[in-house]
Amino acid sequence: MRTSRLLVAVAAAAAIMFTTVSPAAGYAGFGDVEAPERGGFYTEGVQWMVDNAITEGVTPQCFEPYTAIDRGQAAVFMWRMEGRPQPSGQHPFNDVPAWMSDAVAWMVEEQVTLGTTATTYSPGQILTRAELVTFLWRLAGSPAPSSTTHPFTDIVPGAFYYTAV
Repeated sequence: MRTSRLLVAVAAAAAIMFTTVSPAAGYAGFGDVEAPERGGFYTEGVQWMVDNAITEGVTPQCFEPYTAIDRGQAAVFMWRMEGRPQPSGQHPFNDVPAWMSDAVAWMVEEQVTLGTTATTYSPGQILTRAELVTFLWRLAGSPAPSSTTHPFTDIVPGAFYYTAV
């Protein structure tokens, strides 16, 4: 009797797990991407990233829309978005795994990143909003701000991200 209850519990858990991550149950090929009418404000963006080979998801079935990204993932996303350009050199960082090495080297070459120190990029560190806005601003060519004012009270004059904001 105990064994049959255990089997039923395992079967139920497996059914729930496979239902929630099945590509047929979601959008953009991911079971965890909600329809726009069910709160998936990000659905079209995820689909665009899939269509343009910018993301493959965390797994083939899961995108994990509410999981923070790290600096390494951001580098790979931007590099893929720009067409996977081959860098002409290497990056100076000793903490970058091989699978993202070209992306980080390209970011260094394009002056999108300076790293967290002269020898580290910190690819596993969660990307802050300040870092993201700075990366995107540099990727756009560091354009001059259209205004010197903004409504934000938490932006520190002189901070590395000030002009980007």
